[in-house]
Amino acid sequence: MRLSLLPLVVTACLILAGSRAEEEELNYEQDEGIVILTDANFDAFLKKNPTVLVKFYAPWCGHCKNLAPEYEKAANKLSTPLAKVDCTVETEICKRYDVKGYPTLKFWKEGGEPIDYDGGRDEQGIIDWIQPRVDPNYKPPPEEVVTLTTDSFDSFISENELVLVEFYAPWCGHCKKLAPEYEKAAQKLKAQGSKIKLGKVDATVEKKLGEQYGVSGYPTMKIFRNGKRFEYNGPREANGITQYMLDQASPAAKKLQGLKEVERWMDKKDVTIVGFFATEDGPSFEAYSDAAEMLREEFKTMGWTSDPAAFKKYDAKPNDVIVFYPALFQSKFEPKSRTYNKVGATPEDLVAFFRDHSAPLVGKMTKENAASRYSKRPLVVVYYNADFSLQYREGSEFWRQKVLAVANKYAKDKYKFAVADEDEFSKELQELGLGDSGLEHNVVVFGADNKKYPMNPEEFDEELDENLEAFMKKISSGHAKPYVKSAPVPKDDKGPLRSLVASNFAKVALDESKDALIEFYAPWCGHCKAFEPKYKQLAAALAKDEPNLVLAKFDAIANDAPERFDVEGFPTIYFAPSGQKDKPIKYSGNRDLDDLKKFMQKHAVKSFQKKDEL
Repeated sequence: MRLSLLPLVVTACLILAGSRAEEEELNYEQDEGIVILTDANFDAFLKKNPTVLVKFYAPWCGHCKNLAPEYEKAANKLSTPLAKVDCTVETEICKRYDVKGYPTLKFWKEGGEPIDYDGGRDEQGIIDWIQPRVDPNYKPPPEEVVTLTTDSFDSFISENELVLVEFYAPWCGHCKKLAPEYEKAAQKLKAQGSKIKLGKVDATVEKKLGEQYGVSGYPTMKIFRNGKRFEYNGPREANGITQYMLDQASPAAKKLQGLKEVERWMDKKDVTIVGFFATEDGPSFEAYSDAAEMLREEFKTMGWTSDPAAFKKYDAKPNDVIVFYPALFQSKFEPKSRTYNKVGATPEDLVAFFRDHSAPLVGKMTKENAASRYSKRPLVVVYYNADFSLQYREGSEFWRQKVLAVANKYAKDKYKFAVADEDEFSKELQELGLGDSGLEHNVVVFGADNKKYPMNPEEFDEELDENLEAFMKKISSGHAKPYVKSAPVPKDDKGPLRSLVASNFAKVALDESKDALIEFYAPWCGHCKAFEPKYKQLAAALAKDEPNLVLAKFDAIANDAPERFDVEGFPTIYFAPSGQKDKPIKYSGNRDLDDLKKFMQKHAVKSFQKKDEL
């Protein structure tokens, strides 16, 4: 019998064709050493490369763009392949692995289930994360950031002139994000030959150090200069940390060598502070230097001199510290400078004096100086086209003189005054209903009660001097009404968790027939978003059994928070029981539902009359 070989030949050809197709499929495209994966080739690649790091990204994502060059550099130094998937194109594979944000990185080891990458977003961080997982003999380079303990802390601080210390918790997400940047900053400082040192303290282990330095959140960063502690208010990325600390290495109070330098040092738009000292030794100079370091961010023109000619010109005595007002904003109603000279003065005494005299009787408030020069209340701000450049100075000064006359009358009542440019603060004026008031000059009083009192354009429609005089009489008599920012009342708000706004807060939360628990939140707050489903669950669980209890949430960004409900962070939770609405109780525990329920039971008046089991 003669058997036909044709079927065997066809089968062989098909196998060969399939093999070639598979080879073609496994011939993956690369971009700068990064393997480009698709829905079609992903599984085949993983089968051939069971250990791999994959980046899921979107081309428009800013964080992805920042990561890209670091990811490429790491790929060129690792034997483990690095791959990427464009989730805007390869939608099936991204859906399979539940990719919801960009970039998302996942690591496969020997074909097992993927784990989320939680390492640094720089070349060395990626290498240091992968290598220990694929090479048991790998040893990462030693850290430049020094790990400090209770035993080593004091000696490290005393041995180094300038130190930045991070107090962290291992579980803290912000700390994890900071860690690679902090290490890079330490490496950069060392490479530049700087003697500045960076240290870190695990405050969950070294609890005494955390308590000693007032650590209440993570990460907390402190600067130690010659053993003295100062606040760190700088950036949290490597380049920013590096530059900030290099700037810190120079004294905050500049030494002014002679009269000419003192004269050049005078700021034309802001106060200038100059200390007059015969010598750099002594407690007065030391207190001034420390005060300057404490105010480094607030006052950019602080200096000192020992030049006799400067002493003579400014009629200064040894240890005088003088605050000079800029010539642009001086007036006949106040001195051109303020002098402080007190034996035994502390840095804190000087700081208080500087802040009390940080602005002239009527200066110009800007967004840049509002927090440092015009934070005291009550504050009266007159908004108009306030431009003190040479071209427009005469007109702007004309109106400032009008404000000065009124400001001088109310100085004894501790009112602070300022003028401001209406264009610079257009958004703020719009929020207060003054965006299209029709007045050439708008006035807002920021009260000592932290409320805002805009001058009503329908009531005050005369010239500035008349309007301001009349409005200040109304303010000082207590007859002015504050402005309250409120979002619209929700149309359908009948669920177990109420949504309150400023205009209906009193009606619902301050109803004496019921107790009320209120969460003050911000729409962008991650902790608030995580708490919301649990809070809804609690409200639903209590709705039937506790009719005399209101659970509510309040958007503290779209609405002004009510009086006595101080909101300093998000979320902030208050319980307002019946009969104590004027003294709401702030909740300071964790956001566990059982703990919240116990808290309400403890303080309840109208609700929880029958104590049920938790």
